[in-house]
Amino acid sequence: MRVALVNYTYGGASGSGRHVRLLHRGLIEEGVDAFAVHRGNSWELGIPKLRSLTFSMGASLRVRGLDLVHIHSPKLLPTLALAEVGVVTVHGGEFEFRKKYGAITDVLWFGMRAMRRRIGAITTVMKYEAERRGWAWVPNMTDIDAIEEIKPSRENLVLFVGRNDPIKNYRLFKEVVNALKLRHVAFGVERIAPWGEVISHMKSAVCLMMTSIWEGMPSVVLEAWASGCPVIANRIPAFEPFSDALLLTRPARDDWVAAFHELENARDRLVRRGKAIVKDFDYKKVTKRYLQLYDALT
Repeated sequence: MRVALVNYTYGGASGSGRHVRLLHRGLIEEGVDAFAVHRGNSWELGIPKLRSLTFSMGASLRVRGLDLVHIHSPKLLPTLALAEVGVVTVHGGEFEFRKKYGAITDVLWFGMRAMRRRIGAITTVMKYEAERRGWAWVPNMTDIDAIEEIKPSRENLVLFVGRNDPIKNYRLFKEVVNALKLRHVAFGVERIAPWGEVISHMKSAVCLMMTSIWEGMPSVVLEAWASGCPVIANRIPAFEPFSDALLLTRPARDDWVAAFHELENARDRLVRRGKAIVKDFDYKKVTKRYLQLYDALT
């Protein structure tokens, strides 16, 4: 089977980029002839509003004649124009798309319906979105073995990992740590660091704070679970199915302060449950789920 994985940010800092890099590795380890098409080996026009379209046009020429083409964003739908069989993975869900792209979301969702002949399956990393839409749920993934090899940092900090944007809600994180006078670091905002350094800090962290108002199924939570780092998060649909492994609260400063004070009593339970759950999200297991889907479509 020859499979193309198409993702603009392959191997980068984004969650979807890490997801596709791990899937690529897993498929090759399973003996699949897989290759990735990304901004480093395809072309595009450097105009923001035309970047996805022109990248997709270039990618569509590279994937002609393959058994299956797997795109990792609805924005890349034009890639499937010449494909025999396509799979679309939605990483963030409709709410996040609407926050970022507004009315374009309706165009993308219409495009997926219009291209059903070429799209064999639509998957999402978010369980809630899969159940709501009738899509296939294939979760996010992480590399547990690689995480286990990393030594813990000597710093004991409260962590934030993400962008400074309204979805990730960095503003709330700062309100909470300032109110509690906590030593902290915000990776991706206050400090840019390689993946291994972030994992090292997770292993010695007080906790990870996920202040996002919306998520799909973020790899950073999986990494925290695998690192033995307890997670406090907003009570949002992505996290509800895993409430036994997360300390969930409302997205308000006082609620977050109260949740932090509960952490000491909940820590051992959260770490133990997270370590148990994350085994099902190792990239080797998730790759097999994708392979079952591919086999059914080709």
